Amino acid sequence: MLDTSVIVQWLLWEGCAIFGVFVLKQYLQLPLAEQIVYLPARIMPLQAMLGSAGHSRETTPDYDWHGRKRGRREFVLLQYTLSGRGRLRVGDREHDVLPGQMMLLRMPADNRYWLPSDSDHWDFLYVCFQGSEVLRLWRAAERAHGYLCEMDPDSAVVRLTADAVRALQAGEVDTEFRSSNLAYGLMMALLDQGPPTQADSPHASALEEAWQHGVAHFSEPLGVEELAAVAGLSRFYFTRLFTARYGSSPTAWLVDLRVREAAQMLRRTALPIKEVAARCGFGDAGYFGKVFQARTGQPPGSYRRSGI
Repeated sequence: MLDTSVIVQWLLWEGCAIFGVFVLKQYLQLPLAEQIVYLPARIMPLQAMLGSAGHSRETTPDYDWHGRKRGRREFVLLQYTLSGRGRLRVGDREHDVLPGQMMLLRMPADNRYWLPSDSDHWDFLYVCFQGSEVLRLWRAAERAHGYLCEMDPDSAVVRLTADAVRALQAGEVDTEFRSSNLAYGLMMALLDQGPPTQADSPHASALEEAWQHGVAHFSEPLGVEELAAVAGLSRFYFTRLFTARYGSSPTAWLVDLRVREAAQMLRRTALPIKEVAARCGFGDAGYFGKVFQARTGQPPGSYRRSGI
């Protein structure tokens, strides 16, 4: 009798190059080039913007990115593997990244992706984009797909990723409107794609309920115990499932949520910093200042004055 596990392993590891060459041939033919969007200094402030895109083939262990070492500005990364194999760590979980899989990562965050020593190459398309609307919608994308998902090469998401790479390589992204159009189109396709049913967890609805509870009550003295109770799970099991699904522990996610909301209040209101801290769930203004600076690189007052 044929050992199907051997066949599956061969398809995933030895067959990666075959999959890349024949199924993803049209994308592999894109030039190997990485481009950054350069726009005039004075542009209309839009809420979704393409930042960079490219087709890359990595062959050395120098390719190693840490999510907390990508600068202070928030952005998201969409990276689709064409051939070869990469490695991804989110929180304390590690995964191989194989052809046909897409990484969906937010920066800065506790993640790392690299070319492992036992892989001879990693060929992929990638797009980075930013803006307040992108960051808002990204939460829904994370809930739908997680941080690593299967994506058909003929899907709208992969085709639009390739289109963004082609457009940037051809020098067609020369206005903020073209940049925003590409970012919005890709974001909408990602949300329209919907989650793969086979990746759904039996606790997905419970985790989603806890997530929504956290978003609705972040300004209150809310902790992991309460979120776990909303999900109907033990604190230990809830923390493990939440981290695996969303790529961040409940504690870190809750702090990041509060800091993001505080940053918006600092930008958009003239409320005293102590009041901002209280409205965002920080009972102590001194502690809020330390946490805010650790996450953004600036104290709350400096952040407000900077106009970022």
